[in-house]
Order: sequence, then C-alpha cells, then structure tokens
Amino acid sequence: MELTRIGQKNWGSFSSVVYDAYSQNSSDVLRIGAIEGDKVCGAISLSYFLSEGQAFIDSLYVVPEYRRQGIGKALVEEAERLAGERANTIEAEFYGDSQELKDFFATRGYACIDGEPIYDYDVKKLMSSKQYANYCKKRLSGVRAFRFKDMTSAQKNRVFNLLRERGERNTESNTAGFSHDLSVSVFRTDDMRLPRACLIATEGGDKVNIAQLYGSGRNNPKFILAAIFGFTEALKIHGIKDFSDLGMVAAHPGVKKVFELLFGKKLKPTESGLVHAIKFLGM
Repeated sequence: MELTRIGQKNWGSFSSVVYDAYSQNSSDVLRIGAIEGDKVCGAISLSYFLSEGQAFIDSLYVVPEYRRQGIGKALVEEAERLAGERANTIEAEFYGDSQELKDFFATRGYACIDGEPIYDYDVKKLMSSKQYANYCKKRLSGVRAFRFKDMTSAQKNRVFNLLRERGERNTESNTAGFSHDLSVSVFRTDDMRLPRACLIATEGGDKVNIAQLYGSGRNNPKFILAAIFGFTEALKIHGIKDFSDLGMVAAHPGVKKVFELLFGKKLKPTESGLVHAIKFLGM
C-alpha cells in the first residue's frame, strides 16, 4: 500500500473518496490518499483550526473491499504525523454509539466523549408543510436571509468572524463550507451589519444536508427559522429536483425547539449524538 498527498494534480483520482466541505486547494486542508496496486482504496481529510492550535479529521473513508486491512490505521497515523507540525491536538467526530469506531480511535490514544442527542429531519417534508409556510409568513418580518454569493464582502467577513467564535474549523482562509451556494446568513433589515444566524450546507452527489446552524449571541428562534427558510428558498432557486435527499441534523436544543413549534410534537432522537475523539499530539 502507498500513501500520497492529495492535491490539484491528482484530485481527479481521489475525489470519489474525499468527503469534506472545503475548497479543493485550501492551504489549511491536508488530504492523504491510499493506493493498493493501481487502485484508490481510501483517503483522510484534515483541516487546521490555527487560532486554537487544533487539527480536525473532517473525513476518513476506506473503500469497503479494502477495510480491516490496516489502511484506516495507516491514514490516521500519517495524518497525525503531519498535523503535529502545526497543531497540538487532533479531533474527530462521528455519529451514534458505534463501538467499532470508538475502539478504533481509543486504541490509537484518543479519548472518546459522548455528545448530545441527534435529531434529524427531512427538509422535503418541511417544505411541503402548510404550517411551515404560514409560520414563516407571520414570524419572519424584519429579517432577511442572504445566500453567500449575494452578500457584500463586509457581510461575509462578519459571518466568518461569527463562525470562528463558534469554533467552526478552517475559516481563516474563507474556505469553510459556508461558501456553498446553499449556505445562508440572516440579518435584521434594520441592521445589516451583524449576522444573527448562519446555516452551513454540505453537498455530496445528489444529497444535501444542513450540516451546521449557528446563532449569534443575540439569537432567538425567529433567526434560526429564518436561516432554515432561507435555505429552502435557496433550494428552489438552485433547483430542488437536482437533489434526491435533503436532510437536516440538529443537535442543538434551540433547533429542536423550532421544529417542535412548527409541528406541535416532541421529536425523538434518532441517534445518541456526536462522539468527539480527541488526542493530544506528541503524547
């Protein structure tokens, strides 16, 4: 097996096994690919959150037929070696209570910490709800959602500052997933300087997901709802028929509250939550 850095020259060979939300050539993203013979068999993607001295594993994927052959282990170890030149800690996240994943990271020196419950929702079902449409008409006066491409440079910079404050990785070079066409930010119409909420969308094939939903320190459900509404409107502009699967994962209790207000029922968690796997490099 051979490990190689993934960059512009060989991106075409590895794009099918790299799953992250960042621009291809970002200087703050490290990607390593694995080759067995002449076949691509896996990849790891890692981003640096330099203001905190952290590195974050955005994705780790091994082609099914090559699993349990030490390829994932080799990819993680190489990523740790290279990340240690720039970061003090390395972190990964995964959903649910998979004992196999916990064991994988724990045996490599990671502390695995359980997160909050995860709630998910089908955005297509949301968009077809009359209650959602009526609620938006009544509650969304005085706020406006902008797609990333429609914002001014000053507005974009303030959004990136908010993302940094909320711990979003890789925003230093403006390459976070927020630059996706379906990502939006919410402003009050009487104060277009301060973003009140922002939503990060990610896309893979014909699947789109609301990956992150942040509020400013002055947040309330109205701004969260406006961000979700802006996303659904962006989907209509973009062409919703292009996507077969539209999903939203929400771990934040405020997001859960918004959906319970809309549909008048308690949401049941679909998974136990995000598990944070954290390791101090050099120890």
